[in-house]
Amino acid sequence: MKKFILEYTAFNVWANERICSTVEKLSDEQLNQEINSSFSSIKKTLLHIWDAQLVWLKRLQGISLDAFPSQSFTGTNTELREGIINTSKQLHELAENFDDAALDSVRKYATLKGGIVTSATYQVLAHVVNHGTYHRGQLITMFRQCGVTEIPQLDLIYFYREKK
Repeated sequence: MKKFILEYTAFNVWANERICSTVEKLSDEQLNQEINSSFSSIKKTLLHIWDAQLVWLKRLQGISLDAFPSQSFTGTNTELREGIINTSKQLHELAENFDDAALDSVRKYATLKGGIVTSATYQVLAHVVNHGTYHRGQLITMFRQCGVTEIPQLDLIYFYREKK
């Protein structure tokens, strides 16, 4: 199981770096353009990805947050991109420190609404990567709607091929 989790969290870093490379080329107008999606702009979608990664990272560190960190974010687009990439790397580094027993261990944490729930560590890591994949897919569609023509390939198989 550890090999898969490490590959999956490494994929998350790789995919987020590719997304952020595309985002770096966008204008503020494109980042903030209103688009009908789960979140109403590219920037809001990126903030959500970062929020989720940070919330789950903290939970794995034994800290339950009571609000999304982006509620108080006033930083630059560069800081947003760096935040996404840094939390991706931190999740991967955390996964590197887990053995199979730790990956199977059940963690107790508070939800943002205050409920107490439990999940196995490997389930949390798989969820946060899968969640990012879902929203990166939305970003690809949003990019196209903003006129982006150079779209990064983010499929997992391309990650594996590139790693060979």
